[in-house]
Amino acid sequence: MDANLREYVVDRSQGFCEYCLISQRYFSERFQIEHVIAHQHRGETIASNLAIACSRCNRHKGPNLAGIDPESGALTRLFNPRSDTWIEHFVQRSSGIIEGLTAIGRTTTYVLDFNAERRVELRAAIEKLATKEL
Repeated sequence: MDANLREYVVDRSQGFCEYCLISQRYFSERFQIEHVIAHQHRGETIASNLAIACSRCNRHKGPNLAGIDPESGALTRLFNPRSDTWIEHFVQRSSGIIEGLTAIGRTTTYVLDFNAERRVELRAAIEKLATKEL
């Protein structure tokens, strides 16, 4: 990947994981550029197929394109940060929990393990800090 494409993808994310929306500023390791559709599924290294992901989201997503909706049991595609709008599929509660509002949101929340205990605690602490800063 050339430097200009990398810079564009990083800038477009505004410093946030495009899956769980956690800010890069809370991590020492640099977020990763992720193929929304993996190479093994013929995904290209082009801007419209790249997203910034924290290492946890990237690791859990892997090459997955879909998962099983925990509510309906149906095979459901994962959230695509290039074509989907986050607030249509998810809501983050002040407790730090990310709730899936749609089948896509529920499936992505489950597959990417958004609500692992330490991540929920981190998001709750960030929310509390942000409230104090206001």
